[in-house]
Amino acid sequence: MIWLLFIAATVCTLLNYNTSHKQRLAANTLFRQQWEHQQRNPHDAAHFGTYLFKPVNILNVFDTGINDYTGNTYRIEAHIQHEISNSEAENNDTAMRFGNLTFALILQLLIPLFLLFNTSTSITSEKESGTLKMLLAQGLSSLKIIWAKVWANYLVIVVIIFPLFLLMTIAVLCSEDSALLLTRLLWIFITFLLYYLLIALAGTIISAISNHSGKALLAALCFWIFMSIIFPKVITGMADRSYPLMSRAVFSDLVEQGYRKGLNGKNPYNVRGERYINALLKKYQVDSVSALPFNIEGLTLQFNEDYRTMAFNHYFREVEHTFNQQQRFLSLWGIFDPFLSTKRLSMALAGSDYHHHESFFKQAQVYRNNLIRQLNMQLAMHGKNVKGEYTVGPKYFSQLKDFKYRVLPLNQVLQLRKIALLSLTGWILTLVLLLQFIASRALAFNYASV
Repeated sequence: MIWLLFIAATVCTLLNYNTSHKQRLAANTLFRQQWEHQQRNPHDAAHFGTYLFKPVNILNVFDTGINDYTGNTYRIEAHIQHEISNSEAENNDTAMRFGNLTFALILQLLIPLFLLFNTSTSITSEKESGTLKMLLAQGLSSLKIIWAKVWANYLVIVVIIFPLFLLMTIAVLCSEDSALLLTRLLWIFITFLLYYLLIALAGTIISAISNHSGKALLAALCFWIFMSIIFPKVITGMADRSYPLMSRAVFSDLVEQGYRKGLNGKNPYNVRGERYINALLKKYQVDSVSALPFNIEGLTLQFNEDYRTMAFNHYFREVEHTFNQQQRFLSLWGIFDPFLSTKRLSMALAGSDYHHHESFFKQAQVYRNNLIRQLNMQLAMHGKNVKGEYTVGPKYFSQLKDFKYRVLPLNQVLQLRKIALLSLTGWILTLVLLLQFIASRALAFNYASV
């Protein structure tokens, strides 16, 4: 059944990856062609703008993380700082409610449930069938029996998931970013190996302290529901209530008012412009803007653009700070929930978590600001003493560089998710000690005679 789910997830993953990859390539080619074949004023070209698309790789599709909900398109336009938009879930009610069938969904939710069901009855079934007495009579220690149950069930899961990671490795090696993604895939594999060992230990402990398989199954199911569904929902809601975000309308209004009236409320738009022009006249020792050695329109456009960007960044830092507080809150509470730690670590390694989304936005914003500046400065430096409107053509636009997204380095990702790694390790050590204690006191066999 698990392999059938993997096959279904493989089909969905490959289809989603091929579709997304082809759409991005086609869109990038289309907008690049439109951009290069322009014949217009540089600032008009800045208004015409273009689009940047968040690149997709095979690991993003392995674990889609928040990508389906945060958008994948960044609009470049003069005078306006856009946010990332066009999420997959906007017009997909099924994806919004249940998410897509991915490898990560199976590995994070379904396999742990299967493993818990196996391990939670591993010892109780021996008690109920009477074979536990026979094993003890043959000289086997309680410690050996318990650890045999742990490793037997754990190795079954490893054998089941190994073909999946083997196929993923082949897919990564065939991709364009194999050198970058292969190490990340290895860390994902290590993460799930640790997670399943933790689940095997927890399930065996439940079985060891239970006197009936039905009770053990019920306890295991309650543990899975609380760990995988209830606790993450509660903690996410707590993070949102503890660190509430300002609304998009409030943010946009603050940016506009900051630009119009100044960040301190005492530096209005027209006063700033006059002061800037007077400073230029004084610097070049001329009496009128017509005597300046450049097109004043291009410089004033860029001056206003810089101030609007400063206003956007000023208020966005508050939003970013709130997001970071929420992320720290979730990381700390993830210590108490191995599922939450595993999920966040998997998203980070796949490049589909909040920090990768934030990195794409910042890189896209830097590219956008540099592009607008380049166009405005082209107007300023070359638009002087031109009869009619100054325009540039395909030769100039084709020289402008494409956007290149740089994925966060792996060491930075691991540093950001070190709490999750420590959480998984701490849970495993705690459960190992607890299992050793149960075995040493023979608590698992109190009901051997029942």
